[in-house]
Amino acid sequence: MSKTFEFRGTGFGYLWLLIWTSFVSVITLGLYFPWAYSALQRWIADNTYVNDRQLVFTGSGIQFLGHWLLIMILTFITLGLYAPWAYCQLKRWETENTYFADEMISQSNTPATINNC
Repeated sequence: MSKTFEFRGTGFGYLWLLIWTSFVSVITLGLYFPWAYSALQRWIADNTYVNDRQLVFTGSGIQFLGHWLLIMILTFITLGLYAPWAYCQLKRWETENTYFADEMISQSNTPATINNC
C-alpha cells in the first residue's frame, strides 16, 4: 500500500500567517512566539493530507510555552550546545499533538481512543 501525501496550502495563506505572527511576535518582544509557532503548525496540518485524510494539530501556545522557555534557558546556559536536543524536543511536541482529523472527537477536540480488543 503506497501512501499519498498532499499539501494544499497556498503561498498567500502562508504569507498572511507569516506577516501577522511575525508582527505580533516583534511587538511582544518574542513572547508571542509559542502561539505563532502553534499557529504555523496548525496551518501546516490543516493543509496536509495523507491518503485523503486531513491532519489536525491540537497543540496550543500555552502548552508550548513551558517547552519553549526550557529550550531557551538550556540553549543559553550551554552556549548553544543544547540546540540538537532542543530541535528533537520541539519535533516530539509537534508529533505528539498531530492527529488525523477523522479520528478526533468533534465535541472535545481530543483524539479518539481506539479499542483494539
